[in-house]
Amino acid sequence: MSVEISVLIAVCGFALSVGTFFIGRLTAARSDGVADGELKSDIKHIKATVDKQDRKLDDVAANYSELKDEIAELKERLHVLEERVQHLHGGEV
Repeated sequence: MSVEISVLIAVCGFALSVGTFFIGRLTAARSDGVADGELKSDIKHIKATVDKQDRKLDDVAANYSELKDEIAELKERLHVLEERVQHLHGGEV
């Protein structure tokens, strides 16, 4: 009878070890899946933020280009105006 009990204890110990091993693997896989999901979510958020900043930067570049053209036009008009004033004053300003 003592041999049967020791065999029963060994079989139960083995079954418990195998069960614990598989439960541990499932838990680890689940936590890895959660971490991967969080990482993917963070990457999507970062990508959306970068895209938003890129659009804002495009707007700033377009505004800069428009202002640059307007300033060049104003400089030309100022130069023409200075020439007219100088001509009206007989060459002296």
